[in-house]
Amino acid sequence: MNSQELARLPLFEGLTPEQLAALVPLFRRETFPAGATMFNQGDRASDMYVVEAGEVVIRFFPYDGGSLDIETIRPGGLLGWSAAIGRADYTSAAVCLSAVRALAIKGRDLRRVMRADKNLRAVLSERIARIVAHRLEYFHVQLDKFFDGEENAEN
Repeated sequence: MNSQELARLPLFEGLTPEQLAALVPLFRRETFPAGATMFNQGDRASDMYVVEAGEVVIRFFPYDGGSLDIETIRPGGLLGWSAAIGRADYTSAAVCLSAVRALAIKGRDLRRVMRADKNLRAVLSERIARIVAHRLEYFHVQLDKFFDGEENAEN
C-alpha cells in the first residue's frame, strides 16, 4: 500500500501528500472468502474497511428476528464506520457476497490522526457523514419495501 493507491480511493481523494503519508502505514490488507462474515452486528467496533475488490452486503438483524440487507458495498466503498466514529459496537453485520480484498484501519488509529490534523478531520468527517446519511436513507427505502411487501401479503 502506498500513497498513490490510497489517493485513488474515493474517501481519500484530494488529500495532501502529508495526510496520505500519515495514513498509509496505518492500513493493512485483509482478504475474506465468499460467504465470510467480516464482522457481526454487536461485535466490538474496532476496524473500518475500504473495499478494494469484491462485494459485501451490510445486513441488519432486528431483535425480533429475520434480517434486512441494507446495502451492497462495492470497490471503493466504506464499511465499519462505527469504528471510525468511536462507537462501541457495529450496528450491522458485513457479509462477503464474493471473495473480498479490503484495506483495514483501526478506528482508534484513524481518530488519532484526525485529531492531529484538523483539516484531515474536517474532510474525512464530512465524507464519513455523507456515507452514514446515505446508508440511513437506503435503510429507510428497505424498510418501506419491507412494509409494502407485508401489506401486499395481508391483502
